[in-house]
Amino acid sequence: MIEKKSQKGDLDKKRNTFLLIGLVAILGLVYAGFELFATSDMSKDLGIPDEELILVMDEDVIATDPTPPPPPPPIAQQAEVILKIVEDNIKVNTDFDFSQDFDLDMAVEEYVPIDIVAEEVDNTPPMRFVEEMPEPVGGMENMYEFLRTNLRYPEVARNNNISGQVFLEFVVEKDGSISGVKVIVGVYPDLDQEAIRVVKMMPKWKPGKQMGKPVRCFFNIPVRFTIN
Repeated sequence: MIEKKSQKGDLDKKRNTFLLIGLVAILGLVYAGFELFATSDMSKDLGIPDEELILVMDEDVIATDPTPPPPPPPIAQQAEVILKIVEDNIKVNTDFDFSQDFDLDMAVEEYVPIDIVAEEVDNTPPMRFVEEMPEPVGGMENMYEFLRTNLRYPEVARNNNISGQVFLEFVVEKDGSISGVKVIVGVYPDLDQEAIRVVKMMPKWKPGKQMGKPVRCFFNIPVRFTIN
C-alpha cells in the first residue's frame, strides 16, 4: 500500500460523512418532487376539470343504520303475595278396627270359571231374491189379519180425511225376526209411523233360504189405510 504524505489527504476517514450528506440530498430531491406533483395545479395538467373532482367531507357521510336503539325493557313489577294462614281445628278420627272374626271351619266354594261367549254379529248383506223366500207363520192371510187387528187410524189423518197405501221394506233375519223397517212410498207422516210401528210388532217369520241355509232377505209389503 502506498503511504499518504499527510493525514489531511486521507479521504477514507470522511467516507461516512460523505455518505450521510448524499442520503440527505437524495431525500431532499424526493420530497421536492412530491411537493411539485401533488399541487392542485396538476389536475389541470392531467386534463381533469375541477367540477369532476369529488371531495368527501365528514358531514356528507350518511349513517347506514338511522334507527335508534330500542329502549331498555321495563323492570317487571313483582306482585305481592299474601299468604293467610288459617288454623284447622278439625279433628280426624284415626282409630280404626281392622279385626274380624273368621270361621276356620267354613267351607269355601270352589271357583268355577265363566266362559264369556262373544255375540256373533251377522254383517252379511241381505239378499233380494233367494230360492225360498221368507213368509209369515200361517201365511200371508194371517199376516194381514194381524195388521188389521193392531193398526190404529191416526186421529189427525182421520179428521182430515187422509187415506192411502204405505209401502214398507224390512229385512227378515236368519232367525225370522224383523229389522230395518223403512218407508218406500209414504202417504202422511202419521200414517207412515203407524205402519212402521205395527210391522215391528209382527211375530217371527219363516226365514228365507239359499241352498238350504237361512239367509237375510228383504221383503216389501203394502199397508192400506181406508176411512169407512
